[in-house]
Amino acid sequence: MAYRLSLCLLVLLLSACTSSSAAPLRASTAPASITELTIVANGSRMPGLIYQAAGQGPHPTAIMLHGYPGNEKNLDLAQALRKAGWNAVFFNYRGAWGAEGEFSFIGAEQDVQTVINYLQNTDNSAHLRVDPSQISLVGHSMGGHMAVAGILDNPSIKCAVAHDGANMGARGKGLFSDEQSSKLWSDYSDTLFMLKGWSGKKALTEISMHANKLDLTSRAATIKQRAVHLIAADTDVIPIDLHILPLNQALRKYSDKITYELIDDDHSFSNSRDKLIGSTRRFLNQNCR
Repeated sequence: MAYRLSLCLLVLLLSACTSSSAAPLRASTAPASITELTIVANGSRMPGLIYQAAGQGPHPTAIMLHGYPGNEKNLDLAQALRKAGWNAVFFNYRGAWGAEGEFSFIGAEQDVQTVINYLQNTDNSAHLRVDPSQISLVGHSMGGHMAVAGILDNPSIKCAVAHDGANMGARGKGLFSDEQSSKLWSDYSDTLFMLKGWSGKKALTEISMHANKLDLTSRAATIKQRAVHLIAADTDVIPIDLHILPLNQALRKYSDKITYELIDDDHSFSNSRDKLIGSTRRFLNQNCR
């Protein structure tokens, strides 16, 4: 009887040891994680993060593009996308929030392409578990402009989502569309110390000099049947009739995968985060992976 009891205890002990060691081993192969990134654009370092989905992947990946100056970072959306099996990458444009270099709208467009190239690099994509053929762009406000510009300028991008996105060159003036708006945005730009080398004068000068390039409607033909979701907020911060509806119309001429949604909320969708996240996640899952 004592022999049998000892044998049973030994079997139970071995089973417990096997179970306790196996579970961490499975989890450690590719758990969800967060990794700091340093991405170099024309010699300037931009800080970033990747929220890595669990599993070996490779995973579809969304690049999160912040606005002007970038107070709303949409990191709750990044977490939700990671839970749904997406990687989510966040970074600061050159000259923004401690990134090296000086900020500019054209420079920010270039920075988006730099981050795409970084993620599509064979070594980086393997290390970060990124599927380089399934990269999408999600941006808020000015970041919405960057998301649409990013897909129009790069045929490898699957999809773009713009949250109350600006068209920085709309009708040749963008945010500086009339005298009142020009003064408001110029004065605001003068306060943005987190954008290195920036001012209201520089903002107005850049839009004036590069209005044609910054007008997204002038590039709409390059969408070529790819998917874009435009989500507007019912506010005057980004006037829908100036920035969003003309872009929606222009893109629809070249793709039947353009969708538009209006949410009655403020510019950051402060009272509708679940709705915003759900809409973005559904669109990405249905069209972009």
